[in-house]
Amino acid sequence: MLDRYQFETLTFIEKNGKKDCSIRKIADDIRISGTAVMKALDDMSQLNYIHRDGELIEILPDGIAALEPYRVKKAVIMAAGFGSRMMPATQDRPKPLVTVNGKRIIDTLLDALVEIGIHDITIVRGYKKERFDEILEKYPFIKLVDNDIYDQTNNISSAMKVLDEIDNCYLCEADLYITNPDIITKYQYASNILGAYSLETDDWSFKMDEAGYISNYQKGNTYCYNYYGISYWTKDDSEKLRNDFKDVYDNEVDGKDYFWEFIPLVLRKERYNVEIRQCQKSDIMEIDNYYELAQLDPTYKEV
Repeated sequence: MLDRYQFETLTFIEKNGKKDCSIRKIADDIRISGTAVMKALDDMSQLNYIHRDGELIEILPDGIAALEPYRVKKAVIMAAGFGSRMMPATQDRPKPLVTVNGKRIIDTLLDALVEIGIHDITIVRGYKKERFDEILEKYPFIKLVDNDIYDQTNNISSAMKVLDEIDNCYLCEADLYITNPDIITKYQYASNILGAYSLETDDWSFKMDEAGYISNYQKGNTYCYNYYGISYWTKDDSEKLRNDFKDVYDNEVDGKDYFWEFIPLVLRKERYNVEIRQCQKSDIMEIDNYYELAQLDPTYKEV
């Protein structure tokens, strides 16, 4: 098993390939101290995970093997919703299939997943579900699962449709237009949710507690992180999610009215230690309504 510093350093080397790279550059990029980077490099050199020639560093086959237990191999995407604020663009198609400057919103996520080798992808569809068949032409390996009660419950019902698929995977919303595909990474060390720092927001957000985990998940906050619906869950936490989703959905009075993320972040938060994986607001475009869509794609101004 790799410790956290070894993991962060080794994934940096794997991603960047064989090149000159100073300790300062690595430390700045992965946001840990130069001393920790130096120790990780020394340890991994002895383990034959990397080869160093001055500042020229490359990962070796044993290093690739050491990263393999952390490789993400599957993704589950929630795409059942209506997208009422995007009308009339969603009159004949679900929001993830709306095009922005010629590219479907969901394609920005799917392309990022495929680029890092993930082909085990399950999409939960609901509104205008037959339109999702169109994506099979480009992505024939995708599994489509129907949620025919999407309009009677909250999105926890979509999670219930794919409980068996939630296992050491990315769990994502389908309506985020990704402008930086690098936010979807090949390897993950711990359960986390994407967030961008914000001085103030009226949207869904969370803070970081003293131990470094997500706390204060709520709508509207200050000195916080904007919540983005791209998350990763370890094998152990995936098992907890499957059990908690089913228990809440079947037994809680309001169990069918929850957002799925409310369970690990609020209702059963004592069972999870979820990290914030930081990104920039420019990495993702949240298109919340038709006006914002028309600002990004002038062709919609003609409607």
